Amino acid sequence: MSRLLSFRGLITSPDNAITGNQNIFTYQSPDLTRAWKVKSFILFPKDIRAGGKSDGQFMVCASLATDEIELGQFAEICDVSDNRQIGWIQRGYNMRDAPVSDFIAGPTGLSDSFAIVDPDHIVNRNLYINMYTTSDDSQAASRDYNYLLVLEEVKITENEAILQIVKGVAQDIRN
Repeated sequence: MSRLLSFRGLITSPDNAITGNQNIFTYQSPDLTRAWKVKSFILFPKDIRAGGKSDGQFMVCASLATDEIELGQFAEICDVSDNRQIGWIQRGYNMRDAPVSDFIAGPTGLSDSFAIVDPDHIVNRNLYINMYTTSDDSQAASRDYNYLLVLEEVKITENEAILQIVKGVAQDIRN
């Protein structure tokens, strides 16, 4: 029987900006045979309006990574060619300047807040969330984003652990 670990939290991110290398999980142990697989990664805004007073749209793009990544451009957030990134989400939201604006929060609902997660990964050190948001609001708000992760404990050999450390740390294949 596998052991599951879930944890959740908040990340604050301003609209039209990058919020990067938010460490959300650290595992340090001399036992190299113990590791984790991400079963699910969910990210969604705590308050879609974020104090805003206009009709409009905003979008969040986020990735889950096993190492810090350099964040000079928006395009680096959701880059499957970077082996450190293991999960991705892109999600748009609508806003309306009315007391009932929450009913049009997302085109299809909260269930679409699940990320795509690479099934061939092992986490044996750290997990980071990287994200950017864009908005058509003239006054960019800061929003809190909820995240929920479910990890499954796995047993691996020491050789597999070493291979995953090399794969998951600083494997920027462009540089």
